[in-house]
Amino acid sequence: MLVGLIRFLFWFLLISYILKFLGRYIFPYLLKSYVKKKQSEFNQQFSQSQFNEEKEGEVSIKTKPKKSKSDTSNMGEYIDFEEVDE
Repeated sequence: MLVGLIRFLFWFLLISYILKFLGRYIFPYLLKSYVKKKQSEFNQQFSQSQFNEEKEGEVSIKTKPKKSKSDTSNMGEYIDFEEVDE
């Protein structure tokens, strides 16, 4: 019984020190590398979007393509609606 308690305490302390080490040194390193990767991706996307913009002072008009009107002759006739008081 005493041997089982000592074995449990040994493994508990060993695992807690390993987690403490990971939390203090390895997790921050992994987090920094992840943030740097995401920051470089963001900067790439931002630089591409700025590349397409015009220089200051230039005028450009961007229009959307005109939509073709659908044929309304096949829709049926218009019926005027009136409310009926009961």
